[in-house]
Amino acid sequence: MDERVVFGNTFHGLFQIARRRLSPGARSALGRMGLHLDAQPLPFYPASVLRPSLDIVVRDLFPELHLEEAYRQLGQKMVTEVSETVLGRGMLALGRALGPRRLLMRMNHNFRNADNYVQLHLTELGPTAYEVLINETLGMPSYYQGIIEAALGASGAREPHVLRMRMDGSSCTYRVEWRS
Repeated sequence: MDERVVFGNTFHGLFQIARRRLSPGARSALGRMGLHLDAQPLPFYPASVLRPSLDIVVRDLFPELHLEEAYRQLGQKMVTEVSETVLGRGMLALGRALGPRRLLMRMNHNFRNADNYVQLHLTELGPTAYEVLINETLGMPSYYQGIIEAALGASGAREPHVLRMRMDGSSCTYRVEWRS
């Protein structure tokens, strides 16, 4: 039995993005999965719900984009639009205070607040360059790429670049750089 779970706060962020924009058909599809946009999210959901729910959202919000780019943009929105909430504004202020390097070092902690299975490992390549390994992307590496890009930008990184270097099963290694 898979005991991986995604915490409700992750779906709360997704609901914030989707609530105002999704078509009735997409809302209905999410509802059939137990994801009701007008209700408070449950404390946690099985990890198996995340990918199908994000598939519905990206296909509805970004129908003109290739799926990889749609996931990247959704990852960015998960950072930028959550910053419009009270908690998100606090997180954004903390990110700016930390700066890009220290924010990146804390990112594993942030991912652990989203679910109980994603882990991020950093290898420093230089003062503004890292190799980032994410152990589980659920086949959505561009979604995590977008999250990292937006988080670095929000922390004050100039010209953040996140390049997917290699996939190994469902894990992904990225090269992350920015200008100081």
